[in-house]
Amino acid sequence: MRSNAPHFVDEVVRELRRRYGRAEPFGKSRLYQFGDAITCSVNYSKRLRGEKYFFGLAQDVTDSRFHYPPTRLGEFVVLVCGGADKVLMLPRQLVLQAMRNVATRKLDVFQEGDTYILQTTGHPKINVTEFLNTFPAAERAKETVDETSAKPGTDRAHVKIQSGLIKLGRAEGCSVWVPPSDRNLSYEGQSFASATLEHLPNFGFDENTRRIVQNIDVLWLIRNVIHRAFEVESTTSIYSGLLRLNDLVLAQPNNQIALFVVAPNARRERVFNQLIRPSFNALARQCQFLTFEKVDDAVSRIQSLGDRRGVRISGLLEGERFEFDDHYVYPTGV
Repeated sequence: MRSNAPHFVDEVVRELRRRYGRAEPFGKSRLYQFGDAITCSVNYSKRLRGEKYFFGLAQDVTDSRFHYPPTRLGEFVVLVCGGADKVLMLPRQLVLQAMRNVATRKLDVFQEGDTYILQTTGHPKINVTEFLNTFPAAERAKETVDETSAKPGTDRAHVKIQSGLIKLGRAEGCSVWVPPSDRNLSYEGQSFASATLEHLPNFGFDENTRRIVQNIDVLWLIRNVIHRAFEVESTTSIYSGLLRLNDLVLAQPNNQIALFVVAPNARRERVFNQLIRPSFNALARQCQFLTFEKVDDAVSRIQSLGDRRGVRISGLLEGERFEFDDHYVYPTGV
């Protein structure tokens, strides 16, 4: 792990190794796989005048055709901003979106008080504060989660809603897919693996798109065709979930898939403010907002019917379609 980078970069690498396992280099320019958990590039910048950090990314980072080794928690771009206490753990897909058509492979991060803003040439600013020192939780992929046995820090709300969407999909006669890292989860004694597909059908996607789509929180399929797609956003980044749905839309531009962002009603405004970004123009009018409360209510309704074999239920989930003004003004910090 020797390099000419400042000592605090080595500190960050040691922390990643402690959390996720042995570091194995691949590709070029500080690309690492840590255990079987994550792959990432590690990039650093000293603080420049005006609370600014400047990063020049390697081609392997910004080229979507370059495949990273598959891992449980996915691909990241790590930006070390002046010290080991300021680490932005950005999903690689977010960075790929921000670097589209940026020939120089350069990006800036501005610190405005406690807010961190990412900017690239020709793209709108992105508030990336939520990714500051936010290391993906390795435990979620390793542990079997149950309502009564979940450890402190486990996102129980996410698991509960995911479980509800699995039940509702099966009640509507669909086969259901959840990401491979979630198949060993369970809720109220019902394992996800026993109720979901073991293998994702071949939809004709390229390898990169397939790897993105397979990590959408819940897919409902009818005869091996995606019918509905759900991203559950209880406390996690709304932006990264929208990126996965957006890639699905771009991969199948004339599809009839119903797309949902599922979140507590309290996060409605945050979902809207992310969905209105120009990057999501193709997604915005196709995507619906669905509250946790509606999912809970729908699950209660099918449970009240008891075990009626052969009965198929439909129309229990209806989301909200946002209305967008032609000239929307972003709130400060978005």
